[in-house]
Amino acid sequence: MFISELRSRVIHPGAIALSMIVAGLASASCGETGPPAARTSSFALHGTVTDRRMAGLAIPGASVRLEDRPTTAYSEADSRGRYRLSGVPEGRIRVAAAAPPSYEPSVVDLYVGADRTLDIGLAHTGTPPFWGALWVSPEILGPDDGTSFGNVTYTGRGTRSLFDRRANAWITVNAYLFDVRFGERTVEWQFNPEFGSAEAAEAEIETFGPPLGRLPAALLANVREVDVNAGSGLFGGNSYDGSLLIHTEDAVTRLAVDDGFLEELFMHEAAHASLDSEHSYSPEWLAAQHADGVAISDYASHFPLREDVAETIVPYFAVRYRPGRLTAPIRWLMTMTTPNRLAYFDDQNLDMSPYARQPYPVATPSPTWTLPARSDALGFEGPPAPPKKLSLKRTAPLAVRH
Repeated sequence: MFISELRSRVIHPGAIALSMIVAGLASASCGETGPPAARTSSFALHGTVTDRRMAGLAIPGASVRLEDRPTTAYSEADSRGRYRLSGVPEGRIRVAAAAPPSYEPSVVDLYVGADRTLDIGLAHTGTPPFWGALWVSPEILGPDDGTSFGNVTYTGRGTRSLFDRRANAWITVNAYLFDVRFGERTVEWQFNPEFGSAEAAEAEIETFGPPLGRLPAALLANVREVDVNAGSGLFGGNSYDGSLLIHTEDAVTRLAVDDGFLEELFMHEAAHASLDSEHSYSPEWLAAQHADGVAISDYASHFPLREDVAETIVPYFAVRYRPGRLTAPIRWLMTMTTPNRLAYFDDQNLDMSPYARQPYPVATPSPTWTLPARSDALGFEGPPAPPKKLSLKRTAPLAVRH
């Protein structure tokens, strides 16, 4: 009995083979063709893109992407410089960051085995974006803005020393004299007698007076006289006697009048008259120049002690007080080129009345942006010191005439 039961329980080898074949067919019909494939891990990479020259200065619009990987991972930094890459594969990767046309691209090698943070600092190229900052946009100030220009009073003739670029010398003349009101301030306008009459001279005041009156108070603080010649000769500003110089028939003067750049030109020259003596050699200003490592313009770069303050004040006013009047590329270039100088002016608490600061997000750059075309700067040396240096005088704040 025991043996017969044992025999009934023995499975024939052929039956075993058959059952294995059937099991295999069943597995194939269920889609099981082999062991499961290895799972590929992917992670997220995030961080901030900043300017190496100033702690915490974000670079809006900087691009961040992966190199040498079969992936489309790409991110554009937001207004705070923050980016996030998703789908980053496990292993060693190369992360490329760029913000043309102002910054050198950067590539970082790292290993990724989990979600992680990568902050990236970019270095500026050191190339000024403009050849002359005051000629970038005629929209910063213009006829739609109010002016402190007011009453004009002819006070007769008098002996005055004017700088004449045609002679490249100070000349003493029996000038036509006018007291011109700018709010509560009186500025004497002194005209070369070559104009021939008080009426002809006063007509020039009507051209140049209203644009000068649109300047903020800090730039008019030390302007005490305007010297006017006919003929050719470039504008000038002089901190020694608080004078501005105009040659009414010069090609650059006519360009400024015809193309709407008078306000910007006066801003530059009035900065020479009102800001240079206090700021150009200031240790803090010189430190800001060094920290930026680049000037806003070729002109400022060529003459860092003489022209840098005057060249920088125009973009400073534009991005802080009139940002909406700038195109997105110009606003980005003005903001990102000299951040330490802009911070310096912020710290000075300059009286920019009647204008108020206008916060405005920095535009994000486009990969197609390029720097403006280079050209010879419409720059020049200011007049030398007059025979007798006059003490600086600060006068009353401005009132505005619309």
